[in-house]
Amino acid sequence: MTERGDVLRLKRRLGFGSGEDAERVVVLQTSAMNSMLPTVVVAPLDSSTELFAGQPLAVRIPAREAGAEADCVAVCSWLHTLRADRLEPGRIGKLRARTLHEIDDRLRMVLDL
Repeated sequence: MTERGDVLRLKRRLGFGSGEDAERVVVLQTSAMNSMLPTVVVAPLDSSTELFAGQPLAVRIPAREAGAEADCVAVCSWLHTLRADRLEPGRIGKLRARTLHEIDDRLRMVLDL
């Protein structure tokens, strides 16, 4: 089962991200909903950390959490709802609670919660 904070790869590109790497996303939807719904709310991870430096709605994700070779950023203003079958099976990374808390802070700004 997919859990909140899991980093997954997309089967097909959505058009965000840079480079030739498969696009990575972080699951933001609560784990309980992931088992009940055919869709998943995610934010893209982008490897262009310099492009998003200083952006208030981007959170830097360490490479080890992102399952990547280099640090990424979670772009919290680019939320997507995807069918779960658009994600490759198996998690490639897992965000720590502290990193998820930073994302939650940005989501509160984006969604005015």
